[in-house]
Amino acid sequence: MSERRVWICQCLCPSRHCIVASTDEAESEAEAKKTVRAPLRRQVAEMLSSGAINPWCAMCGAKRSTWRYELGRTVFGSMEEALPAMQEMQARNMVANRIFGDLHRTTKPN
Repeated sequence: MSERRVWICQCLCPSRHCIVASTDEAESEAEAKKTVRAPLRRQVAEMLSSGAINPWCAMCGAKRSTWRYELGRTVFGSMEEALPAMQEMQARNMVANRIFGDLHRTTKPN
């Protein structure tokens, strides 16, 4: 029997830097593929074509052709329960991006 949980799908570069992610509740992986992963893939395509995100990883420069989508079940039973943890992680990621984003374009390698 399936149990409704929060699933997360992340668009990741090969170094596992998260380009963008999406979450929602689903009862199974099959359902999460339809309700979490598929919409995220469409959103990434739309953001790329509109220029809202760059076609490279801001942290390491990996090109979009190397990105992959990883879907996983979280420990959270509802979006309400997951929200504080998701907001904390989003804030940390925004700080990291602000500090290190596009550093690969401006810093010479050792």
